[in-house]
Amino acid sequence: MNQTQTGAAVLINVDDHEATRYVRKRVLEKAGFQVHDAENGTAALRLVDEKRPDLVLMDVHLPDIDGIEVTRRLKSHPRTAAVLVLQISASAITAPQATAALNTGADGYLVEPVDPDVLVATVRSLLRLRAVERALNNVNQELADKNVELTRVNQALRRSNEDLERFAYIGSHDLQEPLRNITTHIQLLDRLSGDRFSESERQLFAVIENGALRMSTLISDVLAYSGIAQQQPSLQPTSLDDSLALALQDLSESVAAADANVTFEPLPSVMGDAAQLGRVFQNLIANSIKYATPGVPPCVHISAERESGGDVLVRVKDNGIGIGAEHLEKIFEPFKRLHGRDIPGNGIGLALCRRIIESHGGRIWVDSREGEGSTFLFTLRPAAQAVSHR
Repeated sequence: MNQTQTGAAVLINVDDHEATRYVRKRVLEKAGFQVHDAENGTAALRLVDEKRPDLVLMDVHLPDIDGIEVTRRLKSHPRTAAVLVLQISASAITAPQATAALNTGADGYLVEPVDPDVLVATVRSLLRLRAVERALNNVNQELADKNVELTRVNQALRRSNEDLERFAYIGSHDLQEPLRNITTHIQLLDRLSGDRFSESERQLFAVIENGALRMSTLISDVLAYSGIAQQQPSLQPTSLDDSLALALQDLSESVAAADANVTFEPLPSVMGDAAQLGRVFQNLIANSIKYATPGVPPCVHISAERESGGDVLVRVKDNGIGIGAEHLEKIFEPFKRLHGRDIPGNGIGLALCRRIIESHGGRIWVDSREGEGSTFLFTLRPAAQAVSHR
């Protein structure tokens, strides 16, 4: 809004009738506005260009250019398009005439005689609306600028993440070959050595071999973690019972060795990738076995239900050692291990579960207390069409 040093809005009062123009100017100046007079359309266009007013009071019938044409020219020029125009007429008082004026670009229309209070109130109302409009435009522009910057940052972050994932995948893949060579040759050396090495020396071989095997496992998990990030799952109607069966098949030796009792209820079908969801079940059940209460056979129960919002909520509940409240979110971070080297593992399993579930459009979390077991929960979208699996 163009204002003088005193803060008054600048108006241009256009009317070819001198007495009317004088009275209107006095009313507006008394109301606190700075007013410049113009007796015809040509003078009005010149003053608008010079003074850059906030609002023009425009008589419709002028001797050279009628007020509707002056308004059209003001609104069609980028420099003056934002100037408010309040058209006033004592003769063009029909609805079609008012409609024509407003359609040309006028922001308001009054019919003479105009009550002074109504005139001042109308001018102030138009100026308030313009102030709000400009403030909103400024906010929208700031938001647009922020969105452009956010898009740029997100693109840079995505490129960085893609580069990191690609580096992790390629680097991990290339590390597997020398590890296999180390393991193979240590085993070969142990077999060919006969009695040339003492028992303590053979134990050193075992330490080297176990270290190489642990490193190989870690690299395989990193490959799996980065691989999930690089591919979008193929979502199709999938039986959770089938995914769980795959997991239990892979875990059969671990379940038997731990004397674990894994029970489950009939599970629904969801939109998902059967192999990836099987890996989620495998990691969660293995996690329950790994963190079992000492001296107590692990018990794991899997169930599912339909939430009110429509998603499928899956629960994997165990009777293990539980998790402290301060660690409930941290356990899903890559390489996060709460018990150091006391319990085998590399801290990738739960991070992999989160990545898989989030890539399916769901979320995963845990409810747990120390000494009271844990319940891992995750959501998935239900299958578009039920799949018969039993």
